[in-house]
Amino acid sequence: MSLACTVKDLLNRSPNRGFTLLEVMVALAIAATALVALMGRIGASADIQHDLSMHAEALSLAVNELEKLRLEKGVVAEKDGEVESKRGVFHWKLTIERTLDDGFVRQNMLVTAPDGGEVRMFLYRQVP
Repeated sequence: MSLACTVKDLLNRSPNRGFTLLEVMVALAIAATALVALMGRIGASADIQHDLSMHAEALSLAVNELEKLRLEKGVVAEKDGEVESKRGVFHWKLTIERTLDDGFVRQNMLVTAPDGGEVRMFLYRQVP
């Protein structure tokens, strides 16, 4: 008797024959491993989405505060404050640096998000 399986043997197999218990267990083990890896990625994706939304809100706050300061007359000295939003309280701080050109200053804005993340932004402004 030969161990090789012929096409005739494959065609003569009963169509009612199902999977063995071992085949089912191996398939379930593979599916469980894939699901565990997928669930880990979904959790990491949610964390990244949260961090990105906090960063976007902090960046928007920095732009808004710099625009408010731009509308004020003259160059503002150092200033700080906080803004409350639905995600918590964001703290911001503005510092001014002199530049090599006496006609400009550098405004540095630091925004700290409620979760501790920071956004730094700067703007060069002409001295009136």
